[in-house]
Amino acid sequence: MNIRALIRNVAAKVCTALVCLLSFSSCDSWIYEEEGDCSVYYRLKFRYDMNLKWADAFANEVSSVHLYAFDRSGVLAWQKAEQIVPGTAEDYSMLLDLPPGDYKLLAWCGLQNDGERDESFSVPEARVGETRMEQLQCTLNRQHDESGAYSEEHLYRLFHGTLDVSLPVNADGGSYDYTMPLTKNTNHVRVILQHLSGVDVNKEDFIFRIDDENGLMAYDNELLADENINYRPWDIQNVEAGIGREGNSAVSKVKGLVADFTVGRLIETHREKMILAIDTKDGKKVARIPVIDYALMGKEYYENEYRYPMDEREYLDRLDECVMTLFLDEDHNWVSCVIQILSWRVVLNNVDIE
Repeated sequence: MNIRALIRNVAAKVCTALVCLLSFSSCDSWIYEEEGDCSVYYRLKFRYDMNLKWADAFANEVSSVHLYAFDRSGVLAWQKAEQIVPGTAEDYSMLLDLPPGDYKLLAWCGLQNDGERDESFSVPEARVGETRMEQLQCTLNRQHDESGAYSEEHLYRLFHGTLDVSLPVNADGGSYDYTMPLTKNTNHVRVILQHLSGVDVNKEDFIFRIDDENGLMAYDNELLADENINYRPWDIQNVEAGIGREGNSAVSKVKGLVADFTVGRLIETHREKMILAIDTKDGKKVARIPVIDYALMGKEYYENEYRYPMDEREYLDRLDECVMTLFLDEDHNWVSCVIQILSWRVVLNNVDIE
């Protein structure tokens, strides 16, 4: 064999070895197909830190996820619903069973819960290839009587989120993680009535309600035109607290009345619509309070505390609990008011009611 033939022979063997090596390292090879090492995974995580603690509370507050993926034309391409298992909520993510491409993701979280009572919110049935994003509105499930629509339920927590994603093509396999931020759409309002004279405040003497037109939410979480909803307390109870101490005993006791509501999303454009009304059973007007205006009184405090400027929309989205303490004189007249939002308070005196 001459030198040229030897070189050609060696080169052919080297090429054959390289081809074999490449075939074993390719994602198309049988060995990798068996092991599944070349699969591509797209996973979506969720974060709920749109609150006044700026801490992710997803694991503690979200009970279920309904996720929808829309293509570039706005038509539903895929949907999935899952319950959140409390023990695994910290590490929860949803697998996106989608081909590579650009999608708009929409989530309504909290539509399915423990089943102990009726669900609080609903969305229309969605069909892949037919339903458009604009059709996936979320509705507060309300009841009706002679006075109109009302809700007296302890509403399940509702969350909304959207995210644009581009799922890449990767022939070599891999995992891609995305995170969707959530906004909470339900709020707890607690109203405390207390007599300055210290006499009992009887729940049979008062009627509480909060009115607003906030029971219909669009796919982008904006409030749509809706009928007025009369929110009624889901719990009213008498409470008692001691004031001052002498040894191990309370010097005096203060008695009050607590009414708890769950209401829909607070939004600054509804400041004229969301009104807390308190009346006596004999028809006397006790107070009319614009809930959103009073809730916004805490905005400056949190901006200064955290050195984080917010517009009114963001502040109200972060706020999910508001406590109002009202003081009454012996004639059931409102003489002053304490608005408490978490640990912050503002005391108002000589406030005129409607």
